Amino acid sequence: MTTSTMPYFWRMYQLENHNRNTGHHFFSAGAKKYFNSRIQTTPPYKGRVFVTSEVGSFQPDRRYTVRCIRPDGGIDTIGPDPDCGAFQYFATRQSAHRFAEKYAAENFERVENESVLKIKA
Repeated sequence: MTTSTMPYFWRMYQLENHNRNTGHHFFSAGAKKYFNSRIQTTPPYKGRVFVTSEVGSFQPDRRYTVRCIRPDGGIDTIGPDPDCGAFQYFATRQSAHRFAEKYAAENFERVENESVLKIKA
């Protein structure tokens, strides 16, 4: 596995296990409870990209965040505007999933059983 390839995760539990087995705690019960988070139950886009939703203590509405797992098991937060924070960027579940699917298609591809970062020319 390199910094641009990793196993292709067909199910969210596989992605969660990779995060945990590499020493990260993004999906721990404590982290999810603290952020009042929910994780998508559908398969990750291109084996890596997924959507979470959170309710903040000062924000009564549930907001949505697009995430991407790295080969080292860490989780990145992804957004459409580099000048704006991506955490809880999306107001609707549908808009977050549309962006996640598009982002994954533009940046990753499945090669056999690996998720590979696309080389941009």
